Amino acid sequence: MAKVIDESKLLRIKEAAIELVVQMGYGGASISAIARHANVAVGYLYRFYESKYDLVSDLLDDKLKDITGHLEVMMVQCSTIQQVITPLVNYYFHLAQHQPHHIRFIYTLINDYRFSILPDQHQRIHGLCRQLLLIGQETREIADVFTAEEIYLITVIYPVEFINVRFKQLFSEQTLSEDDKVRVVRLCMGALKG
Repeated sequence: MAKVIDESKLLRIKEAAIELVVQMGYGGASISAIARHANVAVGYLYRFYESKYDLVSDLLDDKLKDITGHLEVMMVQCSTIQQVITPLVNYYFHLAQHQPHHIRFIYTLINDYRFSILPDQHQRIHGLCRQLLLIGQETREIADVFTAEEIYLITVIYPVEFINVRFKQLFSEQTLSEDDKVRVVRLCMGALKG
């Protein structure tokens, strides 16, 4: 007989891992600390993940799937790059305002060399960026000199970096605002035009 999965426990494990990786770094977020924070037994956590690395890698993959899923939906529904980028930036800001640990988690792991994007996800991201590039060149919103890699940096990485700089209050103590969203979209679009 198959074991029953308690989805609330699994969700608590994932949330605890995200929070502790952000607060303590990958090295400081032990399996026992994650289990304790999630109020589950360590053995329960090991039912789903062989190691802390597997858990954190799975969480990163989930976050990247969310981002690429948003991109895919927008690319089907929209006819211009700005119509794609605006809701993507809105998604990042929504995360920052309602689940700040999640956007910090994304930032932390995309800058941690121990973690890499899984091959299937890498191909998906690369394909989406190439598709964005072609659409943008067709609509003349993206200069011909850009590559898919630069599209990724401008549309995916820059907004996350902007939010992180604001979280760290390096230049401003203001919370993220609607004006910031507009500015980030404008900066992304300006960069893409070359």
